[in-house]
Amino acid sequence: FCSHRSQCGCTSAATKMLTRTVARGLARLQGQRVPSAVIRRNMTIKASATAKNGDFVKVHYTGTLDDGSVFDTSRKRGTPLEFMVGGGMVIKGFDKAVTGLAVGESRKERVAPEDAYGHPDPGMVLKFPAAQAPEGLKAGMQVQLSNGMIAKCTKLDDKEVELDLNHELAGKSLTFDVELMALTPAERLGKATFGMGCFWGPELVFQRVPGVVTTEVGYSNGNTEEPTYEEVCSGKTGHCEVVQVTYDNGAVTYEELLDVFWEKHDPTTLNRQGADQGTQYRSGIYAHSEEQKAAAEKSKAARQGKVSAPIVTEVVSLSKYYTAEPYHQQYLARGGRFGKSQNPAKGCNDPIRCYG
Repeated sequence: FCSHRSQCGCTSAATKMLTRTVARGLARLQGQRVPSAVIRRNMTIKASATAKNGDFVKVHYTGTLDDGSVFDTSRKRGTPLEFMVGGGMVIKGFDKAVTGLAVGESRKERVAPEDAYGHPDPGMVLKFPAAQAPEGLKAGMQVQLSNGMIAKCTKLDDKEVELDLNHELAGKSLTFDVELMALTPAERLGKATFGMGCFWGPELVFQRVPGVVTTEVGYSNGNTEEPTYEEVCSGKTGHCEVVQVTYDNGAVTYEELLDVFWEKHDPTTLNRQGADQGTQYRSGIYAHSEEQKAAAEKSKAARQGKVSAPIVTEVVSLSKYYTAEPYHQQYLARGGRFGKSQNPAKGCNDPIRCYG
């Protein structure tokens, strides 16, 4: 049998022989020749698709420590984890555990700290005077910082507060029992990138759209490499704050995403959305292909026919895109500035609080 299986598109000598033998038998039984094209079509044997980089998957998992204690499980919640394999959305070891599985298959994988949350970094421990501590803070408490990061208060006395920003599982080996529940192949996925002002709100908008499988926020179409949030906010890098959407083009079309884009922001205000002003807040459609650019231009013209003010949205090819810092990702769904999570469920129409 072919060691590549069906993924490489090759056919083993044994399979070819089997195809010819069966075809000859069919021809004798039916008293007619069977066209070779029909033989190939009817005799093709396809193996189940297995998870690979770029696929969107739904996975049930249970995570345990070396002492057997469970630190997390999706099975108890009843909702599988959804992510893109190799997309940096989960730890490296979890990607590895899922890769190669077919829907319905399970695997146990032990993950070393290097492929999990790393080892504790002393530089991630902050110390400051106790007088600056917020009211009610106690040792052992977990707190969310204004930038969205989670920290644990490891020390609190009359003089000093110590906050540890290392992940609580840093330095630990983890074992994952994973089961692949669903798979959307990378070949069926598309990407779209939009600038609609401060990227926190637009990301939540698209998280709620059925057919959108993942979202992330970032900076695009600027003139510097690897910009930071602070640099982009200065207005000197030329980047636009954007939401990048990965969608299942069998469930939602690019044109439907454009409809959402027009409805959920004001495309007639130059370099401004609401109270946010600056070139980083401009309205933009950043095309991933010439086909997308043409569709965007057509959609823009149609939208202009519905509003009196000139639309200032730029429609250009995507360039110099950089993913924003981790604490910006799914910011409002994770609680935002005030720790109050907003619902990212598909079809949700709850009003969006722009800063949480």
